Amino acid sequence: MARSVARIIAAVVAIGVVCCAGALIVAVHLPDGDTRPEIGNVTPEGSPTESNLPGNISRNETPNEGSEEVPEVRNMTSKEILERAQEIQASWYRSSTVERVLKEANMTPEELPGDVTEELKNTVQFEDIIRTWEFDSQNKQVVIYASPALNEEHEKELSVVQGRRVGDWTFTIIWEPYVPSFVRRALDAANMTLDELPDEVKEEMGKTVQIGGVRKWELDPQNNRVIVYTYFSRDAEHEQEVQAVQGREVAGWTFNVVQEHHIREDVRQALDAANMTADELPDEVKEEMENIVQSADIGSIRKWGFDPQNKQATISVFFVPKRNDVDAIQGKQVAGWTFTVVHNLEDERAYEKEREQVVAELLRFQKDHPELQISSFATSPTQIDVWVRNLTPENEALNGTTMHNRTVLIQWSPVDYALRMAREEAGWM
Repeated sequence: MARSVARIIAAVVAIGVVCCAGALIVAVHLPDGDTRPEIGNVTPEGSPTESNLPGNISRNETPNEGSEEVPEVRNMTSKEILERAQEIQASWYRSSTVERVLKEANMTPEELPGDVTEELKNTVQFEDIIRTWEFDSQNKQVVIYASPALNEEHEKELSVVQGRRVGDWTFTIIWEPYVPSFVRRALDAANMTLDELPDEVKEEMGKTVQIGGVRKWELDPQNNRVIVYTYFSRDAEHEQEVQAVQGREVAGWTFNVVQEHHIREDVRQALDAANMTADELPDEVKEEMENIVQSADIGSIRKWGFDPQNKQATISVFFVPKRNDVDAIQGKQVAGWTFTVVHNLEDERAYEKEREQVVAELLRFQKDHPELQISSFATSPTQIDVWVRNLTPENEALNGTTMHNRTVLIQWSPVDYALRMAREEAGWM
């Protein structure tokens, strides 16, 4: 595996720079002409989105150097390479899951014998029915809490592990009823035990979560209330589902739905700057802001500003198209608040100039530091996502630092990693 990584570092790449109205993408084109699909367009309105990693893995998980060794394969077809990549990713995922589980248990990998670790990796395939793994170092036990109702086939296969001895360690399976994680969190927040909540209420909560957009759950044991916080939606079916839950009585408990407007991060920052809370903005103003973001063609929104004394909401924009909706918003009155659109050409030109400088400096930084294994960048006014071909101590040290007055976030995709490793094994790179 080390030889494969070394070959990647030595690979010659051609750099392509793509600039767009609110974002900068510096993308790497590999020799096979395949541009990495996970490089996203990051706009100034919000923070860059994180690539979806399998099993909710943190983007900063480092591949376990002790992952299962694999033989090199040559003369593989495209289908065989894809299958090999899936094997590599699965191997990495098993290793990283065990690392995460041990970390949550405040254990180091060295505290668990190698053969026990390997057996633990084998149980990861049943994680769809496993709630958690626990370790009893004193009695040398691995305890697995699982819910059989979720997958009967996996229940049968995991049952074989019950009582298995690996060295001095014993694997124990504790079967329990399935309780969604959000129900457990709500119980913990309310200082309640599982037995204090009627089964019918738990079941109803499981059904209610299907309405979508649920932000938070609260349990009020004194008044026997389940409070569901969700966002307003323009979808009529969603609203019907919300109304069907509102006020529902189940086993002496009442379900209440509290609907809220979604507040974007840039809006929250503007509210903080104005010493305001979201509750101080009328719902009608929040709704109009959502309409502007989703439907109005006014260019790239750079930032919001709020003046609570004069009840003004200011939208600073760049790159306004010739045909636009600026006039429809300019001076618009909503619930006593006035909307103002500001397009400053001088600031826009300064931003364009700064963006060109950032492009040049990031490319120079990439060229000067091959040890960081940087494949591409994506930047917004507040953040730089640095995509790397492989996680190393050197590039992980950059995570959270500041570059060009922006916060650096290191991004890595295990899917991309597995495909490259499979291609390397086949001699395609």
